[in-house]
Amino acid sequence: MTDGPVLGVDAGGSGTRAVLVEGGAILERFEESPLNVLLHDDAVDRLAELITKSGARAAGLGLAGVRGAGEAERLRNRIAAAVGIPVVVADDTEVAFLGAFRGAPGIIVIAGTGSNAFGRDAQGRAARVGGHGFLLGDEGGAYWIANQAIRAALHSFDGTGPKSAALEAAVLAGFGMVDDGFDGVVRLVHSAPADRHLVARLAPAVMALEDPVALRILDRATAALVAMAQTLRARLGSDLPVAMHGGVFAHPRIRERFVAATKAVEPAEPPELGAVRLLGTAVTLRDSGWAGGPR
Repeated sequence: MTDGPVLGVDAGGSGTRAVLVEGGAILERFEESPLNVLLHDDAVDRLAELITKSGARAAGLGLAGVRGAGEAERLRNRIAAAVGIPVVVADDTEVAFLGAFRGAPGIIVIAGTGSNAFGRDAQGRAARVGGHGFLLGDEGGAYWIANQAIRAALHSFDGTGPKSAALEAAVLAGFGMVDDGFDGVVRLVHSAPADRHLVARLAPAVMALEDPVALRILDRATAALVAMAQTLRARLGSDLPVAMHGGVFAHPRIRERFVAATKAVEPAEPPELGAVRLLGTAVTLRDSGWAGGPR
């Protein structure tokens, strides 16, 4: 075990959260802007700055955008060279899993800006599904929900799909385009195609609608998230517990239907404490501020 404080970092599309731990107790928390190693060219520099200012003697990092063990090792080498302390790197899904079950077997399904799932059985066999990014997947995440809502609103406006005046109004208001109309929405979205948050920020307004077209989108999102859990159970063992994490699960309809289908529970610890566990360090939850709910 490393002498001195250690830092656990969970970096993803909704934000970067870190916790400094020593002797199993939490000393300090940090909140930073979203970070994805695929999307942000300055990711290594930002992580190095966070680690350095924390005063940690070692760091466990769960990073969105990491694709495979080889890339994790390359990032570990770069970050360790920049900060001069031991560093362990995994993807953000794995550290969410470690926190959810305190390292015990199970399956975690994540639905934040994007979506993915990871599981490990009692024999150490691991599997994952999803996490292919907003261009190729992320079904059930906030970006996907918002993207589907915009498409449905455009079809409603054009007359090529089910009519939903409520969804049309929510999309126009969400983008501040009540006067400019859908031409303004299309121009704005296409002006920054790599900006996930430009689209994803619409999700809360869509999820608040009691509208048949919007509710069908939410039900499709739920089905995609349930399929992730069921797929991993089929691969790893049908008796494995499931945990859910991410802001999408705060929606009552999605949450209730997901729990009914999977018997999902709340994570025991947040992902940044799971990142501490990458270093083989246990964490005492007193004064952690963690209530177990999705953030």
